[in-house]
Amino acid sequence: MRQVYRSVRAFAQAGASFVSASALWRDAFRELLCAAALAFAVLGGGSCSAGGSGGSTGGGSHTRPGDTVGTFELAAPTLADFVLRGTLPVPPRTFPSGDGLVPLQVVDSDGSLVPAQVEIVSRYPAEADGADVVEVLAHVHTPSGTAPGDRIRYDVVYQPHPADPFLPDPDVRALLSAPGSLLLRTRDVFGNLYTADLLSDARSGDGSLRVLRNGSEAVQVATHASLLPVVPVGGPTGTLPHLMGVHAYVTKWADEPFFSLDLRIHDAHSGLDPADPGDDALGKLYFDSLELSVPDGWSVFNAFPDPWLDLPYVEGAARVFPIVKPISTGQMHVMPAMSQFQRRLVVVKDGLEARALACLREEGLGFCRAGPSPSGGELWSWWNPDTARYFPQRHRLPSLDHVGLGWLRGADAADLGVRSAQVLSGSTGPWPAQSPGLGWAHPWGITAGGMVSGLEIDLYEGVTTACAASNAGYRLAQLVHRMLSDRQPNVLFDADGRPTRMEEWVAHSPQGDVLPIWWFGGPLLWAADPFGITTSPSFQRDAVAAQGRRPDWEQALLDYERIDAEHLIRYTRMAKVLAWLGNDALGKDDLRAQAEGVRLGYNMYRQDHYPQGIISTGMYADRLYVDWRPGWGFSYGRAEGWGLDTMCASYSLGEPGWRALVRPWFDLVIDLLRDGQMDCTGIIQASYLGNVFNGQYRCRQSIEAAIVENAVVGMRESVFRGESAVKVTETNGVLERTLHAMISPLVWDSTDHGPWSMIADGPADTGLAPYCTYWPPDGNYNTADHYQVWSSYAYAYEITHDARFLDKAAEAMGGTDLQAMCQAMGANEIQNRAALLALVQTL
Repeated sequence: MRQVYRSVRAFAQAGASFVSASALWRDAFRELLCAAALAFAVLGGGSCSAGGSGGSTGGGSHTRPGDTVGTFELAAPTLADFVLRGTLPVPPRTFPSGDGLVPLQVVDSDGSLVPAQVEIVSRYPAEADGADVVEVLAHVHTPSGTAPGDRIRYDVVYQPHPADPFLPDPDVRALLSAPGSLLLRTRDVFGNLYTADLLSDARSGDGSLRVLRNGSEAVQVATHASLLPVVPVGGPTGTLPHLMGVHAYVTKWADEPFFSLDLRIHDAHSGLDPADPGDDALGKLYFDSLELSVPDGWSVFNAFPDPWLDLPYVEGAARVFPIVKPISTGQMHVMPAMSQFQRRLVVVKDGLEARALACLREEGLGFCRAGPSPSGGELWSWWNPDTARYFPQRHRLPSLDHVGLGWLRGADAADLGVRSAQVLSGSTGPWPAQSPGLGWAHPWGITAGGMVSGLEIDLYEGVTTACAASNAGYRLAQLVHRMLSDRQPNVLFDADGRPTRMEEWVAHSPQGDVLPIWWFGGPLLWAADPFGITTSPSFQRDAVAAQGRRPDWEQALLDYERIDAEHLIRYTRMAKVLAWLGNDALGKDDLRAQAEGVRLGYNMYRQDHYPQGIISTGMYADRLYVDWRPGWGFSYGRAEGWGLDTMCASYSLGEPGWRALVRPWFDLVIDLLRDGQMDCTGIIQASYLGNVFNGQYRCRQSIEAAIVENAVVGMRESVFRGESAVKVTETNGVLERTLHAMISPLVWDSTDHGPWSMIADGPADTGLAPYCTYWPPDGNYNTADHYQVWSSYAYAYEITHDARFLDKAAEAMGGTDLQAMCQAMGANEIQNRAALLALVQTL
């Protein structure tokens, strides 16, 4: 089937020059191709669209058709042919293009050009500039004579071409088109059955349906459904309006006898529509098992099996796979309010498992490489300064060749082996994930949401994975993110599956608008609960307790606090890796859910009309304080910094409509920082901390300042650069002042050689001015920060070109040869040193 279409595509390419000569004929020709592919829409296939319109023919101002612009590296898969996919940063206006052509092709192992599918991963701040990172997918062959695991490379060529239609496997298409063929089901404490047809909205083409990939090699759709009672029953042993909600991400692969199925199961209905019981919040819920039903003759495999994945059984014409099997003692599984968990699966025809399992293991995932292009210039990559678009900061990544890329890959493989074995067995493991499995959950970290230490407080996650082109590193990010999600009950979803938005909860009244939600990394439900979580029906919970059917691990699971706002990066770090290195839909949507939480807690609304009716850590409170005491510093630290970083990440990855909605939020942030920053020192943070210095002072903590500086750089690059020169100038002004403060005599410790870890920068009495030339003798931790601050030296030099920042970085490292010392540290603390190492490698 694929070869037949290749012949058709050759005909199309032969006429490409004629078609491009006339917009009229070009459009007519594309309409003809689209008409031939209409049968492949949504579940049946893909669109002819190249991904959008607008912009100009791209590829950068010096890129010509035929130029080699990128290279992907990976370990040779276990298959002779496969879909290569990888993310590639690109110059402005490369994709999408106004002519509707797909800009890139891939050089196969025999030297032939293979047309590629291109998808948007993240976007430039200016809409007209299009994508700054794309995903490239192409069907290629493993080079002859290579063994699985050998390092192989594929070049990417700038060669615009018409988009190929998607050619699905007919059996996959038939399965996905049949009602009830992909059914998720569970039972409540009374044995009532609840089901969800995962692709109902995909077949109808409305409701929660989103099309996330749509090209020649893969079509991915996302849907959301709730498990509804098959037979609604009233009374004390009756049904709830629904049980869990489920996001289903279904990816069809061209001509492949399997499809990928990622699931997010949640107890996080927002209750937004009071007239719709289908979105009612439930509070804590119980269920007996969770089963996926598919037609007999198909099998389901899990990327990371656990003890609760059971053997399938046949039921009529269906084969049922317990994703979470029943507890043998008759106890019920429990989900806390606002909780979630994930599963990454493939569904495959019996006897054809090898191709599906290779896909599940991400064997086709490639990683872009640095180096000179044979066509001239540098390859597009994270290391090319013109396409350095990694993470919100869009900073060039360092090279780790001196560390040993094989060694890095080996370390990743060892870590993945340890953690996957832990999840498989449900056992305890090494720090920091020492918990055993707790039913469907195997949580990462300790129970406290604000675990003390700098562990996993990383500015740049995934650096070693990207540098080493490490499949194990990427899969480890998938597994760790799953385990983190198991302990992060702070999400809320509307009936259509989108994370609930701040705007939906604003209450209007003659006294003014209020947002009646007290959100501190999650809602304080005792203060206000517009969602209905605390008033949800309790009769099923009461029955579980009365029957003694609570699981043995219930309290251990409930003891896990969500990772709080001050340490939010512990959750978002792996989601960012999955987004930027894999265009992963689960990771991108998880970042969006956290970003909406940030906006719920940091915005310009009061919470009620009483004098004290505002969140003390919110933007409205900060704005009031800054307006009262401008230029005195204010309480803006790590919680706000990680919130800003999360917003920048989601903004980068978001679609234009959502970006337009939230764009003004960033203007409010930079205006606040500009107005609140200390006039006399440039310090931003002046936080009252009752647990240090006997509660006498407002304080600056170096790690918090570095987190904020990193986030502000992210805002400049993700939101303002190329979109608002005025905001770029304002942002650089704020950064320059705070970074000069870092090396000023007030903040710098010439004995311990670094910025003081913590200093008092004002009295506790906020009516008194900050300290401008001194701090009191008892207002100091007497240690310097040598952990979080490294990238700030790089940001400072890049803005100011002031060599003092490099001198201070060398001093902090204990010598004078900054490059040699940075290189000597290898990959140690690279997550926080990445920007500095990248800088010195270019000097």
